[in-house]
Amino acid sequence: MILFGKIRTIWIALYKIDFRKGHWSLLSEAYNLGLDPLQGDVVLFVSRDKRKLKLLYNDPTGLWLAQKCFHKSTMKSLLHMGQERSKSSITAAELAMLIEGALFTVHKRVEELIVKD
Repeated sequence: MILFGKIRTIWIALYKIDFRKGHWSLLSEAYNLGLDPLQGDVVLFVSRDKRKLKLLYNDPTGLWLAQKCFHKSTMKSLLHMGQERSKSSITAAELAMLIEGALFTVHKRVEELIVKD
């Protein structure tokens, strides 16, 4: 079970990746992006044809690799998957919509209120 309280940031890798890769190869990909799933980063990888998702996550007992395959159609996302390594942060709500296969675009997010003590 994913413990959402332990998540630091949710990231999506915006480049084409070999979907035969497993836990350790995807962990290496995350490190190459400057991310650290062992410290709370969640990394989402999307296949070229947008029919599969892989989610890399670490909890106190070990490294998780979850995969979803869409059976009937591709994911309804406007994500552009390039050749160069890049990443973008997403919210838990955006992650939920991607997992559901929903179409969404974020044009502008509300700015966070930072309270200083």
